[in-house]
Amino acid sequence: MTTTNKNDNKGLYIAMIIFTMVCITSCTKVLDVKNVSEVNQEDIFGDPKAIQVAINYIYSIAEPDNYGGSFPNTREFRYMVGIISDEARPTLTYSTATNGINNGVSFTVDLAPFQLWPYNTIRQINELLEKINTLYILPDGSAQSTIDERNGLTGQLKFWRAYRYWRMVQVFGGVPIVDKVLDENSPELYGARNSQEECFQFIKKDLEEAATLLPVVAAQRGMITKGAALGLLSRVMINRASPLFNPSNNPQYWKDASTSAKALIDLNAYSLGTSSDFGQWYFNKDSKETIWQVEFVLGKKEHGFDAANHSWYQLQGDGVANCPTEELVESFPMLNGKAITDPTSGYDPNDPYVHRDPRLKATAITNGDSSFGGTPTYTYLSEGANVPGNYMYNPNQLNGFYATGTGYYLRKGMDARLLVTKNYFYGRGSYSNWIEMRLAEVLMNYAESENETGNTDAAYEILKQIRQRAGIEAGSDGLYGVPAGLSVAQMRSFLQNERFIEFAFENKRYWDLRRWRLSETVLSQPTHCISIQKKANTPPTANGSDYTFTVVTSRHDITYPPVFLEKFYFLPLPKAQLQLNPKLAQNPLW
Repeated sequence: MTTTNKNDNKGLYIAMIIFTMVCITSCTKVLDVKNVSEVNQEDIFGDPKAIQVAINYIYSIAEPDNYGGSFPNTREFRYMVGIISDEARPTLTYSTATNGINNGVSFTVDLAPFQLWPYNTIRQINELLEKINTLYILPDGSAQSTIDERNGLTGQLKFWRAYRYWRMVQVFGGVPIVDKVLDENSPELYGARNSQEECFQFIKKDLEEAATLLPVVAAQRGMITKGAALGLLSRVMINRASPLFNPSNNPQYWKDASTSAKALIDLNAYSLGTSSDFGQWYFNKDSKETIWQVEFVLGKKEHGFDAANHSWYQLQGDGVANCPTEELVESFPMLNGKAITDPTSGYDPNDPYVHRDPRLKATAITNGDSSFGGTPTYTYLSEGANVPGNYMYNPNQLNGFYATGTGYYLRKGMDARLLVTKNYFYGRGSYSNWIEMRLAEVLMNYAESENETGNTDAAYEILKQIRQRAGIEAGSDGLYGVPAGLSVAQMRSFLQNERFIEFAFENKRYWDLRRWRLSETVLSQPTHCISIQKKANTPPTANGSDYTFTVVTSRHDITYPPVFLEKFYFLPLPKAQLQLNPKLAQNPLW
């Protein structure tokens, strides 16, 4: 474990002192102090507003930012949400940023991705918790609102500590647990790794305690709530129950996962909405489905997701980072809910995008689609270089520069409001929120865990809710296209595909495949794209009859064959930490 020094907390204390110096109404004692150095800890830690500023600093370094990259926080990984799974492939511009993950080259002891080791942040959290417990003491008879305020501060900190530990466990397995402030002489400073189960129990305890302390409704958008704590607990518990962390398939783990998901559902604080709400959570920042979001504000805190993913004629910057794969597009059923492989579904391979699940149009831009911005976007093979109005690609070249390499462009999460001014560019201009968690995730967690305990009926009920909201037709049997009489194994596969559809480009797929231990199979296979050719003497239209469609292997994956090995499931601990702490055992196969 890394050692820390007094400068590690510099930002935290500066934030607190600045707040106490400028807050006239609630910090009058501090304003009477002539020198900032005279501000004592009682002045700071006795003021809940000052403590909240310090916690805001924790938010700034701990919250997931999948627009800005969280593993690691560098531009190279900024837009990898779908690229490192089978959801998408990039155009040439972004291929160098993700090739090493896709083809396994980056998975070495020295270069492995996702090298998160946030013990400095954990120390800051532990110190804040300690100070609140010892210095922020409420007198007897304090108002309930004051008690709730203090509880909320503790709840937020316990949440963030649990989250930081979870991200490490997700990547490494068991890690050392530190739940107090250590000094340079503390023997725990160079402790051994705790077991996976000990880590899960620690995270579970923190989140359960946080849920009892946090409010259901946040005082400010983006702040952690009771729902966020219960939702994260559901995510952690479904992982604990899954094959990666539960190779013996302990049924109690699935029951625990079901219980944690049900606790969030029973809050009755969230709802799915209608089909028109699908994908609008990013822009409707008060969506009833959103459980946990990262707030962005135009002119104050922006990101560059739109600039990174726009199509050829809309781009302002690199563009075309996440091009949906044919695998993803084919996973969407028809409007009647039946899979396109079902001969009774009505699917027409010569007109493949008609009468499909409405979520497809909300996720990917297909050839001739004009739903995004009102201007048709064509992805058929260009009839010639730089033909005006032809925004195509050529799969026989390496993805085509600044044009789709799969035959599709990304729609989900893209902000049509920005097309008016096009004031977006490298890393700025976008202000849609990142939705880290929404109700559908917890509902699907519940369906999966109930199915694994043998209660397939519960999974059917959840799927009906999810698909009804999606706009799929109920059908005469009221099952929204879900086949009747599925076994546990068949329902498992169906739920896995439904998560692929529902959570595309929400940073779920890569981690789902890992927890199901399917990465070796899925992520070692090349993805595919759609080669669309316009028939002779026909103008560009959205009519499938004017084109021919051929599924071909992604040129990107021919050049960089995808690889996922057994040892990639648990990555190597950071080499620097092993050198500092000889008690840390490296993961097997590394």
